[in-house]
Amino acid sequence: MPFAASRGGSEPPPPSGTDEVQALEEEAERLRHAAHAHAPVDQAIGVVIAVGRLSPQEAWDVLREVSMRTNTKLRAVAEQLVAWAHTAELPPALRGELARQLSLRHQEHVPRPTAPVASAAAADRGVPLPDPRGGER
Repeated sequence: MPFAASRGGSEPPPPSGTDEVQALEEEAERLRHAAHAHAPVDQAIGVVIAVGRLSPQEAWDVLREVSMRTNTKLRAVAEQLVAWAHTAELPPALRGELARQLSLRHQEHVPRPTAPVASAAAADRGVPLPDPRGGER
């Protein structure tokens, strides 16, 4: 009789060949489903990248925000955006929120004007100013 260490409970028996095959088939099916489910989202990210001239991360953020703010499932938003690329039709709520999100992202990228520096103050701090004749003073 072989010696078996007990861990205080019963351990499940090692999987048989058929159990292992079944587990692998179930995992393969889950992966196929996940890949199929992600395709519209990935395509919608591409649409937002093209329309909004954004990075992939920014496009994902826009897609997620549109979904949350319109109370529409992410997959449904993605499917409608992909269809919009083909039909030019988008529900008004999604169109409005998409425009709003894109506007917000573009505002984040616009450099803010800096306050002009007075010449005397700049000279006092030793900041070289351009000379109207060329070069620095």
